[in-house]
Amino acid sequence: MELTHRPELRQKVTLSPQVYQGLTILAMPVVELQTLIDTELLENPVLELEEDELEPAEESDDRVDDAEEERAWDDWLDQYDDLENLDAGSPRDPNQEEINSDEFVGGVRTFDDYLIDQLGMLDIPEDVARAARAIVGSLDDDGLFVGTCAEIAAITGVTAAVVEQALSVVQQLDPPGVGARTVREALKIQAAYLGIDTPLVIALIERHLDAVAASHTRKVSRAEHVTEDEVRDAVELLKQLNPRPAGSFSPGQAPSYVIPDLTLRRFGEDWLIIPNNEAVPTLKVSPRYRQMLRSQSKVDDETRKYLKDKIRSAESFMRNVDRRRDTVTRIAEIILETQKDFFEDGKGDMRPLRLEDVSSEIGVHLSTVSRGVTGKYMATPYGLFELKHFFSGGYRSSSGMDVAATTVKRRIRDLLEAEDQSRPLSDQKLAEALSADGVDVARRTVAKYREELGIEPSWARKRR
Repeated sequence: MELTHRPELRQKVTLSPQVYQGLTILAMPVVELQTLIDTELLENPVLELEEDELEPAEESDDRVDDAEEERAWDDWLDQYDDLENLDAGSPRDPNQEEINSDEFVGGVRTFDDYLIDQLGMLDIPEDVARAARAIVGSLDDDGLFVGTCAEIAAITGVTAAVVEQALSVVQQLDPPGVGARTVREALKIQAAYLGIDTPLVIALIERHLDAVAASHTRKVSRAEHVTEDEVRDAVELLKQLNPRPAGSFSPGQAPSYVIPDLTLRRFGEDWLIIPNNEAVPTLKVSPRYRQMLRSQSKVDDETRKYLKDKIRSAESFMRNVDRRRDTVTRIAEIILETQKDFFEDGKGDMRPLRLEDVSSEIGVHLSTVSRGVTGKYMATPYGLFELKHFFSGGYRSSSGMDVAATTVKRRIRDLLEAEDQSRPLSDQKLAEALSADGVDVARRTVAKYREELGIEPSWARKRR
């Protein structure tokens, strides 16, 4: 076998470090991006946070170095200075209106901070407030009081009567049920708060929680001398209560917060999408280091080369951060336009929207849209939603209206909540009910959506 050399031409596409960085930044949630920005600020000395005020204008100098590269850098630096004086439309304009971070969902406050803030707004004696703060510090992750009144009295130096008063104050805070000593007490507090503390509901809480969990409605009805229908109605009321009062603040074992990329606000008939510029700070290249690069500056060549490399890196990083903000905002604008019916009251039907549709609309690759919606959240008047929540395939109803798969799932849930539990609806019956509403969905698709909703099949839902 003879080895020979043969020329061959191949095309190969590779990502530059700048492009790869841009794709990585686009895919990052806000919290990860904040960490990356902090790291970049530490590693790149020419990068700094934009201050509230403009830097003083640098004095001009007509002296020009003979080197063409130095003239090019001077021209670039002059243009950079001009960018700092642009109007409010500039992505990095320091004069833009400051947005209060407290208006965004998420934030950095802990659950204890949330309760302490509420205590600060109450007109209560100082000794009661001191004991109440100690009680807040003794709550577990579910918001239940795991200490004792004697321990709080010893810690704060107040009487047992004051501790009892302080505990009553904590139990009046939001969310309802916080500060309860047991799950049953938390449920009773919530029932009273919602005005559903009927004798049967209280009886279920005090004596029949295990039977309710096992769906033994007949057993409860016999014990309380009421009908099974009355028990089912009381159970539906009981489902409105949360055995973990602090669950919305501390899912799992530790508190977890989501910081939105955008906030959707309504002003009259118009909607406004507000990027969360408070969470992602505005960056700039330090004027001090730009001045060191001026041709008249007495800086050695090695330092000059180092600063040029760092400035190029900083500019690339800032462009990628700005591009991420712009891409996510453009996606949100299309979502707002497509899902107008939903945003009217938070209950309207959602229209089908695919990643491909947005990709074609804004002129970017499909993978870019996918990165732009995953892990990105928008705070709306109706709650916090991940952007990909608004994307789904759909169906065309008999009236010619496009209906999103999300809306079909919601209709399936509504049908199941209204079903006769002694004769639950099968997947085929659900498909027929949807067809009667003008939406033709196959039985297998109904079964798939039911499983995605976490709802058991009809035979498992049957109540005897």
